[in-house]
Amino acid sequence: MGVTELEKPAGRWCVHFRRGRGCDAYEARPASCRVFNCTWLLTEALDESWKPTVSGFVMHADAGRLIVECDPSRPHAWRAAPYREMLELWAARGQEVLIFAGRRGLRLNPDASTRPVART
Repeated sequence: MGVTELEKPAGRWCVHFRRGRGCDAYEARPASCRVFNCTWLLTEALDESWKPTVSGFVMHADAGRLIVECDPSRPHAWRAAPYREMLELWAARGQEVLIFAGRRGLRLNPDASTRPVART
């Protein structure tokens, strides 16, 4: 995700991220980072397998869409079970699902097909 206060564009690692440790500026993080909540934290039905460090992606809502932000080193993590099946179910039920790995994106259609999308 992009972070305006840090001039961090979407699809790039934050300069404060440290692999295996997380944010090295956590105590001084900007407001947009403080209010961010991963969908995994907000959805009781999602078990520990959906935790970003396990799944390889972070999910969040934006303008009614579900955004799946894959770790660029694991761009296809969303395709593994049980993730793909659940994402396809949500798309079939009418939820718009967008999946990104860096600057590359896909829209998951209700029929489980995908089509490329541009990050806006």
